[in-house]
Amino acid sequence: MEWKSKFNTPKESSGFLLWQVTQAWQRMIAKELSRFDLTHVQFVLLAACDFLCTYGENVTQKKLAEFTETNIMMVSDVVRTLESKGFLKRTKNPLDKREILLSTTEEGCNKVKVVIPIVESVDEVFFANIKDKQNFNKVLLSLITLNSGDK
Repeated sequence: MEWKSKFNTPKESSGFLLWQVTQAWQRMIAKELSRFDLTHVQFVLLAACDFLCTYGENVTQKKLAEFTETNIMMVSDVVRTLESKGFLKRTKNPLDKREILLSTTEEGCNKVKVVIPIVESVDEVFFANIKDKQNFNKVLLSLITLNSGDK
């Protein structure tokens, strides 16, 4: 059978390399988060909710999905899990009874305060070889911006 790619090896593919980098980074993050009874996606959604609430946003599942660039159905499932763990609470919006607002509980806020420095230290170690992090982040942001309509 003939190899049908424009690349001689998968290591020449930016997409394949990004996949491998993402997997390696997520393994490191998951190892640390497991000590705190959180998955990576649970941490991201909890921290994002805490961030948005801190800055006075009315957080809904839709807003949380948009902010984190994730699937709304997955957000719904994870929010239920975080609520069952006591880290998030859902309340009816007093201005629109059809809308459910999300907020971090005191336990959820405390969890975020403890875990953020740990996740940031994993990031420091993982990305230590990148000399120009500001430019690296600029490139990542441009990829997100260019492709954000593809959800």
